[in-house]
Amino acid sequence: MAEMEADNEDWHPSYSSSNTDLVLISDDGIKFRVHSIVLAPASKFFRDMFRMPRPAMENNDDALPMGESSEIVKTILDIIYPHDVEPVLPSTTFAFVRRLLSAAERFELMRVNHYVRLITLKEPFVSRPLEVYALACTFGWAEEVRTQSLRSLNVDLSSPDLADILKSIDSASLYNLFQLRWKRKGKVLLKIDEYEDANGWICDCQFNTGTSMAAFDHLRALICEEMDKCPDGSSLQSARFWNQAGPMALWDSRCSACDVPVLDESNVKGFINQALDKIVKEDMKC
Repeated sequence: MAEMEADNEDWHPSYSSSNTDLVLISDDGIKFRVHSIVLAPASKFFRDMFRMPRPAMENNDDALPMGESSEIVKTILDIIYPHDVEPVLPSTTFAFVRRLLSAAERFELMRVNHYVRLITLKEPFVSRPLEVYALACTFGWAEEVRTQSLRSLNVDLSSPDLADILKSIDSASLYNLFQLRWKRKGKVLLKIDEYEDANGWICDCQFNTGTSMAAFDHLRALICEEMDKCPDGSSLQSARFWNQAGPMALWDSRCSACDVPVLDESNVKGFINQALDKIVKEDMKC
């Protein structure tokens, strides 16, 4: 009796019905009784396996090793089995979700991939764009690669907490992430150059003094520094940035020849706001 009770402990309580024709076993020794009629439509791997002739002496209780933890196996089954309620992931950590998707890829379980892809549109994943970007790059979610790369612009990639996530991203996708940041900064600086060439000068004697050029150089330096901290450029539209000592000093700079302010505060802020809005819209269309 004790031996039978010990054996019963090996079966997962959610998948222990005797009315099944297949047994799966996890790496940690937990067994799952499942129905081939459920697995076959959900998985090309199992569908192909079931087409192969089975040995006459094979017992339905002979367990098929899954090579995954019981937590992963149960989550897969919860997703592909019909239920009255939506399945819930037991963990939303990056490591668990990536392992779940890797198992789904190995067993060709597109429904699992699709389900996880959908829930990344909700919290807590909405607040973790770099994680979703890494998953999208690995598992072929083209739309999410584009949107999450933009949403992750302000993520501090130097944080040691993100090391495992960054290491999981292939080199080309990681380069694209950095390139997006460089391009955004380059576009903003190009707009500043255009502003300077078109209507940046207030007085008519700017070529007689280096004050105006120095002011624009200072503006560029401030923008470069800020966009290194906040690569999407949104902070350039906030009062917090402009109320700092560095930007405030721009408006005190005056032409040494005619004593006219070198830069018009409202014009500069208005131009940068419009330029950023345009750049963001263009990037969203790409």
